[in-house]
Amino acid sequence: MAWLRTVPRRFPVTGVLLAVLIAARVLRAADPDLALRWQWATSTTLHQMLRHPLGVLLGSIPWVADGPVAPWLAFAALAVGGLEATVGSVAVLAVAFGGHTAATLISEGILGLRVEAGGLPSSALHVLDVGPSYALGGALAALVALPTPRRLRTVAGMTLAVVGPVMMYGVTDGDLDGIGHTAALALGGLAGTIPALRRRAARPALSPSGHSVHSARPARSLAMPWRTPRPRLAYAPTERTAMPARWAMRVRRGRPRASAGTADVAAHPRQVWWSIPRGLHH
Repeated sequence: MAWLRTVPRRFPVTGVLLAVLIAARVLRAADPDLALRWQWATSTTLHQMLRHPLGVLLGSIPWVADGPVAPWLAFAALAVGGLEATVGSVAVLAVAFGGHTAATLISEGILGLRVEAGGLPSSALHVLDVGPSYALGGALAALVALPTPRRLRTVAGMTLAVVGPVMMYGVTDGDLDGIGHTAALALGGLAGTIPALRRRAARPALSPSGHSVHSARPARSLAMPWRTPRPRLAYAPTERTAMPARWAMRVRRGRPRASAGTADVAAHPRQVWWSIPRGLHH
């Protein structure tokens, strides 16, 4: 069960996204009227984006208006989770939320221009526009465009080939969702060409503990000899006091150090390397 501790640390953005998707569906099942009011309060219309843009952009992501939530959970785990494992949490947050924001502005901006030109009634500006599809579409397109591992890239490419035409349906007719999804996919693919993201995606794979597989420390047997800790010799207080005088005496007289096999060496082993042999004191 160690993955329960490592996964939230390695995939915080994906974990939060999955949690809010599940929480929104639970709230919808428990109190449909309250969930509907929250959806309209966070709908990314031009009027509400002018009043509180950040709250609307963030609050609109968890709501899956139609259909079961399980496919969206799998979609989020693949797109956002795969991209987070490849480029990191900060980068995936920038790609997913940036794509969601830009695609919303593009689709709502085109809708506003069509209303101003008289092509659509003013009631078209007050449609319900919520859901995580813009963020997930941008993350999936970026995952396909980046140099990700072959298996992950293959699965992401097959998923994009299936859901891409469905997401872009109606773009030629000026449909709001079709325009937004097409913009999100295009922006995600464009983000996959950023050199900084491509360098991060080309790094060695990370182990479950979060460390690079190729950055493991060498074994202790391969450690450098000068890095090996050596025991420190302990001296009595009188010996530590006498050491500088004896050392200076040996340097002044030019006496060589005593060898371990000399009969005149003192019985104490510490005097072999720092003191003057007893036989040379007179």
